Amino acid sequence: MMYTISVKPGAEEDIEAAYNWYEDQKEGLGEEFLKELVEYYKKLENLPTAFHKIKRNYRQVALKRFPYVIVFEILKKEVVVYAVFHTSRSPKNKLRKR
Repeated sequence: MMYTISVKPGAEEDIEAAYNWYEDQKEGLGEEFLKELVEYYKKLENLPTAFHKIKRNYRQVALKRFPYVIVFEILKKEVVVYAVFHTSRSPKNKLRKR
């Protein structure tokens, strides 16, 4: 079964901030970040249950190259992304909903 991905505004803000920061460090690095993020979205579309729960129904998956986790929840046939969270930040803020 294929799931659809829905990205909440807070997660979109996280992604934009990360993209801008990486582009400031090196041109093209932000694009590489987005490319890896899209690869993980494809994994979530195919098998979101493969990733472990962190609290209640929330799950997360860590990106391989960049120090970020995608925090999401499965609602029927939809994967709702709440945050793309930098791992150096306080984990208690991971589950914020925007």
